[in-house]
Amino acid sequence: MSLVGVQPGGRHVELEQDATKHVVPEPTTPEPTTPAQLAPEHVEFRRALVEAGHLLPLRQQGTWGRGADLERVVLGFVGRLDAMYSDRPQTAYHFGPLMPQGCFQLTGYVSSQPHLVGSVDIFRGGDSEHRELLAECEAGEDWTHRLEPAGLMLGSAACHPLYAALAGQQVSGSYLIYGHAFRHEPSDDPFRSITFRQKESVHVGTHEDCAEHRDHYFGRARDLLTSLGLEVEGEVANDPFFGRAGRLMARGQRAAELKRELSVQAYGPGHPRTALASANLHGPHFAQAFDITLPDGSPAETACMGFGVERVALALLRVHGLDVREWPAEVRRELAL
Repeated sequence: MSLVGVQPGGRHVELEQDATKHVVPEPTTPEPTTPAQLAPEHVEFRRALVEAGHLLPLRQQGTWGRGADLERVVLGFVGRLDAMYSDRPQTAYHFGPLMPQGCFQLTGYVSSQPHLVGSVDIFRGGDSEHRELLAECEAGEDWTHRLEPAGLMLGSAACHPLYAALAGQQVSGSYLIYGHAFRHEPSDDPFRSITFRQKESVHVGTHEDCAEHRDHYFGRARDLLTSLGLEVEGEVANDPFFGRAGRLMARGQRAAELKRELSVQAYGPGHPRTALASANLHGPHFAQAFDITLPDGSPAETACMGFGVERVALALLRVHGLDVREWPAEVRRELAL
């Protein structure tokens, strides 16, 4: 039968398949967790991380300070990723957490995942408005209504600023990106942070080039995580698209296997798996949105292979123990600890 899926950004994907041989898994949309919803394993892991000094909780779910040992593991893993990605030419860029609003809108997140986005507000008033703001603040009243949009958005993926930087250009090749992501998914589960960092390799090329890039690094990513003692599994996944139309988009994404994840059973059997890395085929979505074409002027596509670096570090603490000095020698050597 012919199944029509919808790729992120609204592009339809025609899929020929035999319904008796292939069943597309129902798309999933992770829900934010509250302390009352956390399983005992989540609560205990959070407590242990805090007591060991790896996490310093702030006063809002999903916001943390990170201790020195946890940061050493993160940076060691980032360095190991640099080595993994060095097997092919990469142009490296680091991006901060903010994007111009107009560029952010072109990514499609506002239409497909509005529940995850965040913006920046600033104060533009004078002395009089400042006095009124201070009075409201000191009285314990809401003063944020005196702020105005800055025209800046918190980027939802580390690769999004790259497309804005390449807008209107004729390019091809691979780009190694390290940057920040914001997704409003408040939770007390240590694996779910509102802000986090990603390291990813983005490829701009033909459809065949992008598919080969995605598959090549998906295999290397699996090998790397396994070499660090993590029992990962590859699985087809979907982004948490919003609303009824989003469920259709998610089904299309799964049916076309546009998104693959490497996940671990962080909390044991019976708990949802935790994704550490994902490999994605974007098709022409970002290239069309940002007017990116190949050097000969032909249409471009993009793909990426990325890691949530804090999640990997937490998974390593979960598997090898909270005292990094007691980790297996080969793991410490791999991460230059």
